[in-house]
Amino acid sequence: MPQAVTPATSPAPTPAQDAPPNWVDDRHPIGRLIKALLAVEPLRQLMFFQARQLIIRTAEQRGIAWRARRQQLQRQAEPFLEEAGNPLTTTPPYYRARFHAYGAGNLCWAAACEAEQATDAMALRVWPGETLSPEQAQQRLRQAIFDAIAPSLAGRAVHEALDLGCSVGVGTLALKRWLEQRQSMPVRVRGVDLSPHMLAVARVRDADGEIVAWHHAAAEATGLPDASVDLITLQFVCHELPAAATAAVLRESARLLRPGGVIALVDQDPDSAVIRRLPAPIATLLKSTEPYLEDYFRLDLPEALRHAGFQGVRSQACDPRHRVLVASRQGGSGIVF
Repeated sequence: MPQAVTPATSPAPTPAQDAPPNWVDDRHPIGRLIKALLAVEPLRQLMFFQARQLIIRTAEQRGIAWRARRQQLQRQAEPFLEEAGNPLTTTPPYYRARFHAYGAGNLCWAAACEAEQATDAMALRVWPGETLSPEQAQQRLRQAIFDAIAPSLAGRAVHEALDLGCSVGVGTLALKRWLEQRQSMPVRVRGVDLSPHMLAVARVRDADGEIVAWHHAAAEATGLPDASVDLITLQFVCHELPAAATAAVLRESARLLRPGGVIALVDQDPDSAVIRRLPAPIATLLKSTEPYLEDYFRLDLPEALRHAGFQGVRSQACDPRHRVLVASRQGGSGIVF
Protein backbone atom coordinates (compact mmCIF):
# COMPACT_ATOMS: atom_id res chain seq x y z
CA MET A 1 0.00 0.00 0.00
CA PRO A 2 1.26 3.53 -0.62
CA GLN A 3 3.55 4.87 2.03
CA ALA A 4 5.44 8.15 2.02
CA VAL A 5 9.15 7.40 2.16
CA THR A 6 12.28 9.30 1.33
CA PRO A 7 15.13 6.78 1.46
CA ALA A 8 18.15 7.78 3.52
CA THR A 9 20.37 6.64 0.67
CA SER A 10 19.11 9.38 -1.69
CA PRO A 11 22.08 10.93 -3.49
CA ALA A 12 23.01 14.48 -2.63
CA PRO A 13 21.45 17.00 -5.01
CA THR A 14 23.65 18.05 -7.90
CA PRO A 15 24.09 21.81 -7.82
CA ALA A 16 22.71 23.74 -10.77
CA GLN A 17 25.25 25.39 -13.06
CA ASP A 18 24.00 28.90 -12.28
CA ALA A 19 23.52 30.37 -8.82
CA PRO A 20 19.93 30.69 -7.58
CA PRO A 21 18.31 34.13 -7.78
CA ASN A 22 19.93 36.32 -5.14
CA TRP A 23 16.66 36.72 -3.21
CA VAL A 24 16.42 32.97 -2.64
CA ASP A 25 20.15 32.33 -2.05
CA ASP A 26 21.05 32.33 1.64
CA ARG A 27 24.68 33.00 0.71
CA HIS A 28 23.80 36.32 -0.91
CA PRO A 29 23.25 39.43 1.28
CA ILE A 30 19.68 39.89 0.02
CA GLY A 31 18.91 36.21 0.55
CA ARG A 32 20.40 36.29 4.06
CA LEU A 33 18.38 39.38 4.93
CA ILE A 34 15.14 37.78 3.75
CA LYS A 35 15.96 34.60 5.69
CA ALA A 36 16.64 36.65 8.83
CA LEU A 37 13.33 38.48 8.47
CA LEU A 38 11.43 35.23 8.03
CA ALA A 39 13.09 33.79 11.16
CA VAL A 40 11.23 36.36 13.28
CA GLU A 41 7.88 34.67 13.82
CA PRO A 42 5.72 37.81 14.23
CA LEU A 43 7.20 39.18 10.99
CA ARG A 44 6.68 35.86 9.26
CA GLN A 45 3.04 35.79 10.31
CA LEU A 46 2.60 39.36 9.10
CA MET A 47 4.13 38.44 5.75
CA PHE A 48 1.84 35.41 5.51
CA PHE A 49 -1.14 37.68 6.09
CA GLN A 50 0.07 40.31 3.63
CA ALA A 51 0.87 37.71 0.97
CA ARG A 52 -2.58 36.19 1.28
CA GLN A 53 -4.39 39.53 1.17
CA LEU A 54 -2.35 40.67 -1.82
CA ILE A 55 -3.13 37.48 -3.73
CA ILE A 56 -6.88 37.63 -3.02
CA ARG A 57 -7.19 41.34 -3.72
CA THR A 58 -5.28 41.13 -6.99
CA ALA A 59 -7.23 38.06 -8.13
CA GLU A 60 -10.62 39.61 -7.48
CA GLN A 61 -9.58 42.77 -9.29
CA ARG A 62 -8.79 40.60 -12.32
CA GLY A 63 -12.18 38.88 -12.37
CA ILE A 64 -11.57 35.79 -10.18
CA ALA A 65 -14.44 35.19 -7.74
CA TRP A 66 -12.02 34.06 -5.03
CA ARG A 67 -14.15 34.04 -1.89
CA ALA A 68 -17.45 33.06 -3.47
CA ARG A 69 -15.85 30.13 -5.28
CA ARG A 70 -14.09 29.01 -2.09
CA GLN A 71 -17.38 28.78 -0.24
CA GLN A 72 -19.03 26.93 -3.12
CA LEU A 73 -16.25 24.37 -3.47
CA GLN A 74 -16.04 23.62 0.24
CA ARG A 75 -19.78 23.08 0.49
CA GLN A 76 -19.70 20.66 -2.45
CA ALA A 77 -16.47 18.88 -1.49
CA GLU A 78 -17.02 18.22 2.21
CA PRO A 79 -19.09 15.05 1.57
CA PHE A 80 -16.18 13.57 -0.43
CA LEU A 81 -13.43 14.10 2.14
CA GLU A 82 -13.63 10.78 3.97
CA GLU A 83 -13.61 8.66 0.82
CA ALA A 84 -10.91 10.79 -0.81
CA GLY A 85 -8.33 9.82 1.81
CA ASN A 86 -6.43 6.55 2.13
CA PRO A 87 -5.84 5.81 5.85
CA LEU A 88 -2.74 3.77 4.96
CA THR A 89 -1.01 6.72 3.32
CA THR A 90 1.57 8.35 5.56
CA THR A 91 2.12 12.09 5.22
CA PRO A 92 5.87 12.86 5.19
CA PRO A 93 7.13 15.64 7.48
CA TYR A 94 8.15 17.90 4.60
CA TYR A 95 4.54 18.07 3.41
CA ARG A 96 3.39 19.49 6.72
CA ALA A 97 5.26 22.74 6.10
CA ARG A 98 3.39 26.04 5.89
CA PHE A 99 2.83 26.41 2.17
CA HIS A 100 1.16 29.37 0.49
CA ALA A 101 0.38 31.32 3.67
CA TYR A 102 -1.64 28.44 5.16
CA GLY A 103 -0.62 27.38 8.65
CA ALA A 104 -1.70 23.79 7.89
CA GLY A 105 -0.05 23.84 4.47
CA ASN A 106 -2.02 21.93 1.85
CA LEU A 107 -3.83 19.82 4.45
CA CYS A 108 -6.79 22.13 4.98
CA TRP A 109 -9.97 23.28 3.30
CA ALA A 110 -8.72 26.81 2.67
CA ALA A 111 -5.79 25.57 0.57
CA ALA A 112 -7.94 23.12 -1.37
CA CYS A 113 -10.85 25.46 -1.99
CA GLU A 114 -8.58 28.29 -3.13
CA ALA A 115 -6.22 26.27 -5.32
CA GLU A 116 -8.28 26.72 -8.47
CA GLN A 117 -8.42 30.49 -7.98
CA ALA A 118 -4.72 30.67 -7.12
CA THR A 119 -3.88 28.76 -10.30
CA ASP A 120 -5.88 31.20 -12.39
CA ALA A 121 -4.20 34.12 -10.64
CA MET A 122 -0.80 32.60 -11.36
CA ALA A 123 -1.68 32.30 -15.04
CA LEU A 124 -2.70 35.96 -15.17
CA ARG A 125 0.65 36.99 -13.64
CA VAL A 126 2.53 35.31 -16.47
CA TRP A 127 1.36 37.97 -18.95
CA PRO A 128 0.81 41.10 -16.80
CA GLY A 129 0.79 43.55 -19.72
CA GLU A 130 -2.00 41.81 -21.61
CA THR A 131 -5.76 42.00 -21.20
CA LEU A 132 -6.80 38.39 -20.64
CA SER A 133 -9.64 36.79 -18.76
CA PRO A 134 -8.68 34.15 -16.16
CA GLU A 135 -9.97 31.46 -18.54
CA GLN A 136 -7.92 32.80 -21.45
CA ALA A 137 -4.77 33.02 -19.34
CA GLN A 138 -5.21 29.48 -18.02
CA GLN A 139 -5.83 28.08 -21.49
CA ARG A 140 -2.78 29.88 -22.88
CA LEU A 141 -0.61 28.65 -20.00
CA ARG A 142 -1.61 25.00 -20.46
CA GLN A 143 -1.36 25.10 -24.24
CA ALA A 144 2.19 26.44 -24.00
CA ILE A 145 3.07 23.59 -21.65
CA PHE A 146 1.59 20.93 -23.90
CA ASP A 147 3.21 22.44 -26.99
CA ALA A 148 6.55 21.94 -25.24
CA ILE A 149 5.75 18.31 -24.40
CA ALA A 150 4.35 17.40 -27.83
CA PRO A 151 7.64 16.81 -29.72
CA SER A 152 8.59 14.06 -27.27
CA LEU A 153 5.32 12.26 -27.99
CA ALA A 154 5.56 12.45 -31.78
CA GLY A 155 4.39 9.19 -33.33
CA ARG A 156 3.38 7.81 -29.94
CA ALA A 157 -0.10 7.19 -28.60
CA VAL A 158 -0.63 7.59 -24.87
CA HIS A 159 -2.86 4.94 -23.31
CA GLU A 160 -2.18 5.64 -19.62
CA ALA A 161 -1.14 9.01 -18.15
CA LEU A 162 -0.45 10.02 -14.58
CA ASP A 163 -0.42 13.51 -13.07
CA LEU A 164 1.68 13.48 -9.90
CA GLY A 165 0.96 16.18 -7.35
CA CYS A 166 -2.33 16.85 -9.10
CA SER A 167 -3.78 19.25 -6.49
CA VAL A 168 -7.43 19.95 -7.39
CA GLY A 169 -7.02 18.69 -10.94
CA VAL A 170 -6.73 21.87 -13.00
CA GLY A 171 -3.73 20.53 -14.91
CA THR A 172 -4.97 16.95 -14.80
CA LEU A 173 -8.19 17.72 -16.63
CA ALA A 174 -6.36 19.95 -19.11
CA LEU A 175 -3.92 17.09 -19.77
CA LYS A 176 -6.75 14.61 -20.37
CA ARG A 177 -8.48 16.89 -22.87
CA TRP A 178 -5.26 17.73 -24.72
CA LEU A 179 -4.27 14.08 -25.07
CA GLU A 180 -7.65 13.11 -26.45
CA GLN A 181 -7.49 15.94 -28.97
CA ARG A 182 -4.12 14.78 -30.33
CA GLN A 183 -4.98 11.11 -30.84
CA SER A 184 -7.89 9.11 -32.14
CA MET A 185 -8.03 6.67 -29.23
CA PRO A 186 -9.09 7.35 -25.63
CA VAL A 187 -6.60 7.80 -22.82
CA ARG A 188 -6.90 6.87 -19.15
CA VAL A 189 -5.61 9.62 -16.85
CA ARG A 190 -5.09 9.37 -13.10
CA GLY A 191 -4.21 12.00 -10.50
CA VAL A 192 -2.11 11.48 -7.36
CA ASP A 193 -1.89 13.90 -4.44
CA LEU A 194 -1.09 13.82 -0.71
CA SER A 195 -3.93 16.09 0.34
CA PRO A 196 -7.33 14.43 0.73
CA HIS A 197 -8.83 17.93 0.81
CA MET A 198 -7.38 18.66 -2.62
CA LEU A 199 -8.66 15.33 -3.93
CA ALA A 200 -12.15 15.97 -2.58
CA VAL A 201 -12.24 19.25 -4.48
CA ALA A 202 -10.83 17.51 -7.57
CA ARG A 203 -13.79 15.11 -7.51
CA VAL A 204 -16.17 18.06 -7.45
CA ARG A 205 -14.39 19.73 -10.37
CA ASP A 206 -14.36 16.44 -12.31
CA ALA A 207 -18.14 16.36 -12.45
CA ASP A 208 -18.25 14.23 -15.61
CA GLY A 209 -15.82 11.61 -14.34
CA GLU A 210 -13.18 12.27 -17.00
CA ILE A 211 -10.37 11.10 -14.73
CA VAL A 212 -10.13 7.36 -14.04
CA ALA A 213 -9.13 7.79 -10.39
CA TRP A 214 -7.92 10.36 -7.89
CA HIS A 215 -5.35 8.58 -5.70
CA HIS A 216 -4.39 9.67 -2.20
CA ALA A 217 -0.69 8.76 -2.07
CA ALA A 218 2.79 10.20 -1.93
CA ALA A 219 4.27 10.90 -5.35
CA GLU A 220 7.42 9.05 -4.27
CA ALA A 221 5.45 5.92 -3.26
CA THR A 222 2.26 5.71 -5.30
CA GLY A 223 1.60 2.00 -4.91
CA LEU A 224 0.76 1.77 -8.63
CA PRO A 225 2.12 -1.10 -10.79
CA ASP A 226 5.56 -1.15 -12.41
CA ALA A 227 5.85 -0.10 -16.07
CA SER A 228 2.16 0.75 -16.31
CA VAL A 229 2.20 4.35 -17.58
CA ASP A 230 3.10 6.02 -20.89
CA LEU A 231 3.27 9.64 -19.68
CA ILE A 232 3.85 11.25 -16.29
CA THR A 233 3.50 14.95 -15.59
CA LEU A 234 4.51 16.99 -12.56
CA GLN A 235 2.91 20.38 -13.04
CA PHE A 236 4.29 23.03 -10.66
CA VAL A 237 5.30 20.41 -8.08
CA CYS A 238 9.10 20.31 -7.80
CA HIS A 239 9.51 23.77 -6.28
CA GLU A 240 7.39 22.54 -3.36
CA LEU A 241 9.67 19.59 -2.60
CA PRO A 242 12.98 19.28 -0.77
CA ALA A 243 15.71 17.95 -3.05
CA ALA A 244 15.70 14.45 -1.54
CA ALA A 245 11.96 14.12 -2.15
CA THR A 246 12.35 15.26 -5.76
CA ALA A 247 14.97 12.56 -6.29
CA ALA A 248 12.63 9.95 -4.78
CA VAL A 249 9.72 11.10 -6.98
CA LEU A 250 11.89 10.80 -10.10
CA ARG A 251 12.90 7.26 -9.14
CA GLU A 252 9.26 6.35 -8.60
CA SER A 253 8.39 7.85 -11.98
CA ALA A 254 11.07 5.75 -13.65
CA ARG A 255 9.56 2.65 -12.01
CA LEU A 256 6.06 3.51 -13.20
CA LEU A 257 6.90 4.36 -16.81
CA ARG A 258 7.05 1.80 -19.55
CA PRO A 259 10.35 1.67 -21.47
CA GLY A 260 10.40 4.72 -23.69
CA GLY A 261 7.67 6.41 -21.62
CA VAL A 262 7.86 10.16 -21.17
CA ILE A 263 8.09 12.36 -18.09
CA ALA A 264 7.40 16.11 -18.18
CA LEU A 265 8.21 18.53 -15.36
CA VAL A 266 6.70 22.03 -15.46
CA ASP A 267 7.97 24.61 -13.02
CA GLN A 268 9.74 27.91 -12.46
CA ASP A 269 12.55 28.61 -14.89
CA PRO A 270 15.87 29.32 -13.14
CA ASP A 271 16.94 31.29 -16.23
CA SER A 272 13.83 33.47 -16.30
CA ALA A 273 14.74 37.15 -16.16
CA VAL A 274 11.34 37.85 -14.58
CA ILE A 275 12.06 35.51 -11.66
CA ARG A 276 15.68 36.50 -11.18
CA ARG A 277 14.77 40.20 -11.04
CA LEU A 278 11.83 40.01 -8.64
CA PRO A 279 11.72 43.13 -6.45
CA ALA A 280 12.88 42.40 -2.90
CA PRO A 281 9.45 43.02 -1.24
CA ILE A 282 7.66 40.64 -3.65
CA ALA A 283 10.49 38.12 -3.35
CA THR A 284 10.21 38.20 0.45
CA LEU A 285 6.49 37.53 0.31
CA LEU A 286 7.04 34.68 -2.16
CA LYS A 287 9.82 33.08 -0.13
CA SER A 288 7.70 33.31 3.03
CA THR A 289 5.14 30.98 1.41
CA GLU A 290 7.50 28.56 -0.38
CA PRO A 291 9.76 26.74 2.12
CA TYR A 292 11.78 24.71 -0.42
CA LEU A 293 12.56 27.31 -3.08
CA GLU A 294 16.29 27.32 -2.40
CA ASP A 295 16.41 23.53 -2.73
CA TYR A 296 14.60 23.81 -6.05
CA PHE A 297 16.87 26.48 -7.51
CA ARG A 298 20.02 24.67 -6.37
CA LEU A 299 19.00 21.31 -7.83
CA ASP A 300 20.21 20.50 -11.35
CA LEU A 301 16.97 18.89 -12.53
CA PRO A 302 18.30 17.67 -15.89
CA GLU A 303 21.09 15.83 -14.08
CA ALA A 304 18.64 14.52 -11.48
CA LEU A 305 16.53 13.09 -14.31
CA ARG A 306 19.54 11.35 -15.85
CA HIS A 307 20.55 9.99 -12.44
CA ALA A 308 17.03 8.51 -12.04
CA GLY A 309 17.33 6.62 -15.34
CA PHE A 310 15.98 9.05 -17.92
CA GLN A 311 17.55 9.98 -21.23
CA GLY A 312 17.14 12.58 -23.97
CA VAL A 313 16.48 15.35 -21.46
CA ARG A 314 15.10 18.43 -23.16
CA SER A 315 14.46 21.82 -21.56
CA GLN A 316 12.22 24.49 -23.08
CA ALA A 317 10.90 27.78 -21.76
CA CYS A 318 7.13 27.76 -22.20
CA ASP A 319 6.42 31.31 -21.05
CA PRO A 320 8.34 34.20 -19.41
CA ARG A 321 8.37 32.48 -15.99
CA HIS A 322 8.28 28.72 -16.55
CA ARG A 323 10.09 25.88 -18.28
CA VAL A 324 9.22 22.34 -19.28
CA LEU A 325 11.73 19.52 -18.85
CA VAL A 326 10.92 16.41 -20.89
CA ALA A 327 12.78 13.09 -20.87
CA SER A 328 12.13 9.44 -21.68
CA ARG A 329 12.57 6.26 -19.67
CA GLN A 330 15.64 4.33 -20.71
CA GLY A 331 15.04 1.12 -22.62
CA GLY A 332 12.46 2.37 -25.09
CA SER A 333 12.72 1.89 -28.83
CA GLY A 334 10.39 2.34 -31.74
CA ILE A 335 6.86 3.72 -31.74
CA VAL A 336 4.23 2.53 -29.31
CA PHE A 337 0.62 2.38 -30.51
